[in-house]
Amino acid sequence: MTSFANSKILIACAITLLPASAFASDACSTRMISTTADVVTSYGATYQTRSTYRATNAAVIEIIRDAASATAVEGPYAWTKNREGEKLSSATMKSFALGHQFHAFLLYFNDIARNIHPFTGVDFQGRTLDGITGDFPYGGKALLFGKSSQPTGLRFEFPDTPPIDISFLDWRKQAGATLPHHIHINDGASEFDYRYSKIDITERSPLWFFDAIPAPAIDEVQIYRLHRKLLAAHCLGDADLMAKLTAPQIVIASRGDLFQSSDEETRTRFTSVFKSVDYTGYYDLAEPIIEVAESGDLGWAGVNVRAVGADKANGEAFDDQWAWVMLARKIDGVWRNAGNASNLKQK
Repeated sequence: MTSFANSKILIACAITLLPASAFASDACSTRMISTTADVVTSYGATYQTRSTYRATNAAVIEIIRDAASATAVEGPYAWTKNREGEKLSSATMKSFALGHQFHAFLLYFNDIARNIHPFTGVDFQGRTLDGITGDFPYGGKALLFGKSSQPTGLRFEFPDTPPIDISFLDWRKQAGATLPHHIHINDGASEFDYRYSKIDITERSPLWFFDAIPAPAIDEVQIYRLHRKLLAAHCLGDADLMAKLTAPQIVIASRGDLFQSSDEETRTRFTSVFKSVDYTGYYDLAEPIIEVAESGDLGWAGVNVRAVGADKANGEAFDDQWAWVMLARKIDGVWRNAGNASNLKQK
């Protein structure tokens, strides 16, 4: 066992039908939580963890013993990295990656859990407490105990397994927030003490996650990242990035027109767009559907997005829903946008 309730989470999730949870992921978000902890277990093992959180569907847990291993949820995918290499993993590993984001559940419980409602009089480690509960995004329940600014703890409940209790201890003020620097976990079989040497919640560029977590050598994940970077470029108003992510020549079908565009023409077009329009939110409304051709150098992504912003000249707001298929081409080992056929939903 290398981390709390490792086998319990995987078994519980494997027998749970994962729900089709609401999916809304903002590429403009600057949210970040990055932690490092030393872990001591009741069975004598010690190791270090590094957690990285941007959103419910963008989170990584790294476990460092003799060698580092990483488990990630990234968009529609779960992937793992260890000494044997990098690979796509089962959907149950999404729960494993997200379930280790303890400070994220503490700070953003209302954004992570679904169908939230209050509860009263539930036992938590020998105390009767009130709190709030909601659906864990990938199956099961999450309960946050205590109504103060410093909740007592967190509980994960999965079918046919004891609850996993997570106690928040050693609260310290940092970056305008008071956060626990010691977390104690009891999964019903073993106990785990996490003592944090680093908790960073400083907001960053919308691109920070891609800089912090190198892309795995998995084409589907790299195409997903291409899509998300293109959205983030809108948030940043960065026409140079749009051009950098684009193939030398692309084909575009939009609003009844069909045309070709070079990367330089893409830069010029978006320089004009970003001078007149400010994008404040760009959301994936559904998990992108991504395919890669057998040749390994062509792929496509079908997406459903919501673009929110305003006209810079008159302040008029827009809130548009689009669906499109992006063609991606691998050029010199890098996936680039090679075409787009889009459709704007009529209001």
